[in-house]
Amino acid sequence: MSGVTTVKTALFNETYHAAYEYVSDFTAFTLLNAMKAEGIDLNGPVRESRLLSQIACSEENRPLLNWALHFLEQQEFVRKTTGPGGAAVLALTAKGRDWTNSGNPFPAVHVAPSLKLIEYAGTFWLRAIRGEVQPQHRLFNREGIALWEVYFHNAHDLYAVHNQWAAEELAELIPAESCTILELGTGFGSATRALLTEIRLRSKFVEEYTVSDASKLLAAKAGRMLEGELPPHKLRQLTLDINEVKSGGETYDFIYAVNVMHCAEDLALSLDALRRLLKPGGTIVLSECVREHYRSRLHQEFIFSLLPDFKPVGEADGDASCFGFLRPEDWWEVMQAAGFRDIRVKMNEGPVRGAIITGSREG
Repeated sequence: MSGVTTVKTALFNETYHAAYEYVSDFTAFTLLNAMKAEGIDLNGPVRESRLLSQIACSEENRPLLNWALHFLEQQEFVRKTTGPGGAAVLALTAKGRDWTNSGNPFPAVHVAPSLKLIEYAGTFWLRAIRGEVQPQHRLFNREGIALWEVYFHNAHDLYAVHNQWAAEELAELIPAESCTILELGTGFGSATRALLTEIRLRSKFVEEYTVSDASKLLAAKAGRMLEGELPPHKLRQLTLDINEVKSGGETYDFIYAVNVMHCAEDLALSLDALRRLLKPGGTIVLSECVREHYRSRLHQEFIFSLLPDFKPVGEADGDASCFGFLRPEDWWEVMQAAGFRDIRVKMNEGPVRGAIITGSREG
């Protein structure tokens, strides 16, 4: 598709891909352990209908269970065959029986924050899909927030690549003269730090940097954490929900977001509203994790699909047990629908994909 290109980047190297695959296997390992803890054993062939009965998932959470079973097959921990009468039968593979947790086998890639958050989610996943516990209460209690803060950090290599790539792309676009930037979903500030570092390295200047988040507390916390990064008169804080963007106020040269926009309830509507917050000729720069197709499941979905704003995605006539992450061509189409010009979607080579999505407001 015009506007969608594949590029080679050192950020997504072979070691990164291998580490990502290890975390994917760890996710499958965690799913099996969650079932075993409840007496659900796949060592022998089990009819899928019997397994579903044992798991006793609530009807509204059935897409979460469908995702888990597809993911176990994808990672080759479970094999599905057809039994007598055409019934679907599931059984562990040799990999599913023998795979062991090696901690962090890739010292050059720090993945512990992913492993710890996945392991934590595994302790309540089965009860969550049964409707017995509210997963957001567990994910955002004191223990959960501490894990998120480490997860969304530039020392966490599986996540930091998205921050770094976006920072490099936007820093290159900033002109020699000063500019204004609005960051969406600032959260714990890791994307902000990556961008401000790249701006300094290139001797670029920012007239005003606005950090924003739907959470007033997070926006204020990010502002406090970043006080040493910019002079006080250049750093602003704003409570902004991407689902309730209103035009008519201040406009910006650049809008910047890392793994935020896929959470919008109506993506095209939110992007259209954000386009109106750009100055004429201004540019939006988005960094997003993307999937090659809707038959692929990403391990991040295990955790994020437990959150209410991480909605099912997929083709209308296909299996919709995927969550949140779109394909590169989907981003191009929705940016076009939102009225952006000069749309570019760049994705990295390799099996694990990120994308930089850019578009400009008409001059």
